[in-house]
Amino acid sequence: MNLLSSIWNYKCPRCRKEDFFVSPFNLQKPLKMHEKCSHCEQVFEQKSAYYYGAMMISYIWIVCACLAIAGFCMLVLDWSVEGSFLLILIVSALSYFFILRISRSMYVHMDIKYEKELGLKPE
Repeated sequence: MNLLSSIWNYKCPRCRKEDFFVSPFNLQKPLKMHEKCSHCEQVFEQKSAYYYGAMMISYIWIVCACLAIAGFCMLVLDWSVEGSFLLILIVSALSYFFILRISRSMYVHMDIKYEKELGLKPE
């Protein structure tokens, strides 16, 4: 499994075998993670301020998406500002949990190094 598919599928950044988040998805706790990977024993629960970087990544995602949507709607489709912002609100509401989870997955993959030999270990 390559880096992008590991991030997209929320896999352990160290072995890329086990899930990073608890499944199935729970609306009450959308960022509920396993304490550690059952395959390589990588600890996921870090210090309390560890995931502030993930908040910055989600901010970048949201800003880029909002600018792209607003620019497309107003410049190409000739929509009003109000219509563009209504669409931005709808898209933001629908993608909120996805962006939270993908940002955390991206951040932890930037911090924890992949160890190929762990990914090849027989189960």
